[in-house]
Amino acid sequence: MTHSFSVEDWRRFGDRRFRAYHYVALTAGVAGVLTGFEVLIPFALAIGAPPFVAVLLGVLPLLGGMAQLLMPRLLERTEGNLRGLTILLATIAEPRGLYFALLVLLVASGVVSGPFAVLLLAALIGVTSLLGSVAASNLLSWYSAVLPEEDRRLVVPRLMALSLGMGALLLFPIAALLDVLSHAIGLYAYAVPFVIAGVLGIAETAALRRLKNPGRVLVPAAAASADADVQVNPDLARFLRASAINALGMGFAPSVSVFIISILGYSAGFAVSVGAIATLTTVVAAGLFGAHLVRGSSEKMLRRSFWIRAIAMALPLFALPGTATAPLLVVASAMLGSIGFSAGSLASNERMFRLIKGPAVVRQHARYLARTSGAMTLGQLAGAGVVAVGMPFGYPAFALLYAVSSALRVAAYRIAETRSAAPVTAHESKTAEAEATAVA
Repeated sequence: MTHSFSVEDWRRFGDRRFRAYHYVALTAGVAGVLTGFEVLIPFALAIGAPPFVAVLLGVLPLLGGMAQLLMPRLLERTEGNLRGLTILLATIAEPRGLYFALLVLLVASGVVSGPFAVLLLAALIGVTSLLGSVAASNLLSWYSAVLPEEDRRLVVPRLMALSLGMGALLLFPIAALLDVLSHAIGLYAYAVPFVIAGVLGIAETAALRRLKNPGRVLVPAAAASADADVQVNPDLARFLRASAINALGMGFAPSVSVFIISILGYSAGFAVSVGAIATLTTVVAAGLFGAHLVRGSSEKMLRRSFWIRAIAMALPLFALPGTATAPLLVVASAMLGSIGFSAGSLASNERMFRLIKGPAVVRQHARYLARTSGAMTLGQLAGAGVVAVGMPFGYPAFALLYAVSSALRVAAYRIAETRSAAPVTAHESKTAEAEATAVA
């Protein structure tokens, strides 16, 4: 039954009226994956970044989640110009592949090197990730303002699947190219995925202009502080606590690329291939989970995602360096992690919109992003410290981080499993995005 629903839903998603959304998904997906950490971490290690610094680079994109708290004020200052703000941020951030390609040329030609090159890379990641993250989050509000409820539940999960799918398909040949070209032309090989990403980033900003204008989107003053929602809705409070604990666990999880290259001793191409497998797994999972969410429980899906990720983080504990099973366990961990991430991401967004009523949804969504980003930041800072101190010991330092990450996911599952005394009614569970925006 779910399979037939899924096929029919994909057929509906392919309708011409969603064509502008298809263009956004395709361009954003490729640009995002080819400038993601599957490629950036091997590049950082190649230009001399120590493993703990490479882990710290993962903290920088989290600033975007915390910066989302500024959106209600920015919307107020621009008279609710969500479209203009989103396109402006995307125009600066999405061609980031070209910025990274320029850095490749500077480093490969010897113009910049050493710590200064790593510092430039960190600065580029920080600025573009912050702006790009806010723009991507704004798109969710944009979609909710212009799409009816039924269309939103249909379109958003499939946009994610389509976006990641196209990027993942390119990661496989990119992985092979990196291994071949790096022996022939050295660091210049990394310019290939970055240039492709930059060109498609420019195309993405053009595609955004084809979306229907959401009009004026404002957060009323009465909803500027959303603390009351947490106080009167125990299910929301429980959701936020579980999400924060899970995000802390995500922060503790070490970069799989660093583990593969620095601990297991495999090539950058293999690391990128694992990333591609994980991304394709996310695509398939997003399609299946998206079909389920149209009619199913977001709460149950979220809980299940926590224990799936707990298992995913436990598998690398058995990936001992030099053993024949290590690469298989790493791939299995990446796939399970992607399944849990896909289920959790879709369920979290849907759960948020089903729990919150009225205009507070915009403010509370920003607070949710800030809280989870802050928890991930704390986890990654702690993880980077463990890697910096424990790197001479190698595998044990990473095993500790994986064990902590797995344990935190179990704790998130336990918190999410606790039932509240006042469950949300069917009426309250309906999404309230339309009520959260004032459209002129």
